[in-house]
Amino acid sequence: MATGKRYYWLKLKESFMNSDTVDYFMSQKDGANYVVLYQMLCLKTINTGGRLQRQIGEVIIPYDIEKIQRDCKYFSADTIRIALKLYQAFGLIYEDAGGVLVLSDHKNLVGSETDYAEKNRRLRAQQRVPFLPDGGHNVSDNVSENVSTDIRDRDKRLDTRDKSTEDRDTTAVSGETTRRTSDVQRVIDAWNALGLQNIRRIAPGTDRDQWLRKRIRDYGIDAVLEAVEKVRGSRFLMGENKRGWQITFDWFIRPNNFPKVLDGNYDDREEPVGAESGGSPLDDLRALHAMYEGKGE
Repeated sequence: MATGKRYYWLKLKESFMNSDTVDYFMSQKDGANYVVLYQMLCLKTINTGGRLQRQIGEVIIPYDIEKIQRDCKYFSADTIRIALKLYQAFGLIYEDAGGVLVLSDHKNLVGSETDYAEKNRRLRAQQRVPFLPDGGHNVSDNVSENVSTDIRDRDKRLDTRDKSTEDRDTTAVSGETTRRTSDVQRVIDAWNALGLQNIRRIAPGTDRDQWLRKRIRDYGIDAVLEAVEKVRGSRFLMGENKRGWQITFDWFIRPNNFPKVLDGNYDDREEPVGAESGGSPLDDLRALHAMYEGKGE
């Protein structure tokens, strides 16, 4: 009997466990703890959309080290403190305006399903594959008949399509292609105005072209232009860090880097009193991570 209870699971890809970020974590003394703690935080924040917070009445209370240690009982306060700094440095979490730590891209890290949905999914799967009395699967009965019927029906629909409809479809596709090409040029112009590497042309069909068009399609042209402006307002991305690393266009449009820029992970932070010029240790870690992410461009 379905109760409506919801089940959750982690959706970490193999590429995450094989990434340079995890490799760097594992090279540290407590690296395995950093990786496991991150996965536990993904699950602990399921009901808050990746936000490390709890709400009592109308009051939102950000998690602190002690709260995380109570919930994740296997880690010392020092381990948690260092792990959180590393997560921020590598863009796995960021701090919002209210001081709450938020796991980046949390919605793509956790999956969920109600028991009712699971039951229906299993029923649909059983209906698609009927069973024979001897326990075998009936996969051949009426196959030829069904296929030929489907083809005839499809051909009939194609033959009766109105010519004007085809003309409208062609015009719509042409208009969409023109609009996307115009959006690409807008991004190129905005990027070149930063005074960094100059983009003369993006050849159609290249990785650069596909990555940029996908960012525009997934986020919208306004969000992409907003992210370009965030680059302008980030001293770190513009090269003011200890390692002298500077953002490139290909790094910017990569699928694992773009959302971090848009979410403000690299926005300027207020320097602690007495901090040395040239970037903080956290900026040094950011630059190291950014160079790792840029490999293979």
